[in-house]
Amino acid sequence: MQYLYGYEELTIAPDNPTSARVEPRRVLSGPTLATGKSSTIGAVLYGEHIAVALAMQAAGSGAKAHTHPNEQFNYILQGVMVSDIAAEKQTFGGKGMIVHTPSMSVHTGQACPDEDLYFFAMKDTRHGIVGPPVDGKYDGPFYLPGFGKRAHEPRLTTAQMMASASTEPHGGKTRYIYDFNDLTEKTGRVTSARVQPGIKPADGAYGGLLISEKLQVAVLNLAPGATLPVHTHDNEQFTLVAQGDVDASIAGSACRVRERFVMHVPPGVPHGLVAGERGARIVTVQDTRFAFAG
Repeated sequence: MQYLYGYEELTIAPDNPTSARVEPRRVLSGPTLATGKSSTIGAVLYGEHIAVALAMQAAGSGAKAHTHPNEQFNYILQGVMVSDIAAEKQTFGGKGMIVHTPSMSVHTGQACPDEDLYFFAMKDTRHGIVGPPVDGKYDGPFYLPGFGKRAHEPRLTTAQMMASASTEPHGGKTRYIYDFNDLTEKTGRVTSARVQPGIKPADGAYGGLLISEKLQVAVLNLAPGATLPVHTHDNEQFTLVAQGDVDASIAGSACRVRERFVMHVPPGVPHGLVAGERGARIVTVQDTRFAFAG
């Protein structure tokens, strides 16, 4: 049984038994860019309760305003994502941050101008990986000024976009962007997910946890050699190695999990890991039917 998946390898569906249903890498919202509503290219893994995608958007492009009945967390691996989420305009999520979109929220998401965007998308399975555009038109991605259909417009840098965006660090607005280097809540500001900073599931392992309607997502920093002992739990889990590498055990088999590879753990399957000599940062998503188990 295959439990380990890499973005670069998923150009075709594996021909061996897999723990998750695999959709190979493709344009996610349509047969072509011109007939979709987003520029996102990705490979998708479907479990019973969770779907994840290793995805990318070319600089200056992304998704039109859309919505879907499942919630979504995006962990940013490279680049900066700019999003409008519900009433929040031009929120920016950079490398190592999570962008959370609650269910049924109208939202956009694009790669800022300076570089291509790579991210790990996590959704519950009430709906598929793609939501319909608000305007009902599948006529190509959204482009920032200076790109694609808007190539004739003056192009801004990412820094210029961020500087010109309206920001209100305090007040009644909702927080959708989570920086795991600083999960401190701001006075008077509502969070889209419940925040648990300072979790320590094992010696040498620390981070934070976001808990929402159907999903709970932890970002953990692991010191070299830090060990999460072999254990089981009743909720489903996907774990991405965002930085470094780990030696993992799953269902009694050992494997090396390299950077940007994903491990799928169905309910009840024994698993554990040990961080490599460089240490590691991992992103773990579980369904919320049971309490989070590191």
